[in-house]
Amino acid sequence: MNQYDCVKLKTNRFKNEGLSEGDIGYIIEVYSDGNMEVEFSNPLTGETIAMVVAQPSELEPA
Repeated sequence: MNQYDCVKLKTNRFKNEGLSEGDIGYIIEVYSDGNMEVEFSNPLTGETIAMVVAQPSELEPA
C-alpha cells in the first residue's frame, strides 16, 4: 500500500477515535517503520472524522 491509496480498516482498535471495522480512508503518509497515517472522513461532507497511525496488518486495499 502506498501514499494516497484508498484503504479499509480491518480492526476496531480505533473505536475511541470514532472509527469501526470497515471504515474507508486514505493513506496520507507511509513511515519508515511501515506504519501508515490514514485519514478517515465523512463521505457526505468531507469532514475529517479521525487521523490515525495504523499498522499494515490493520488495513486492506478498498
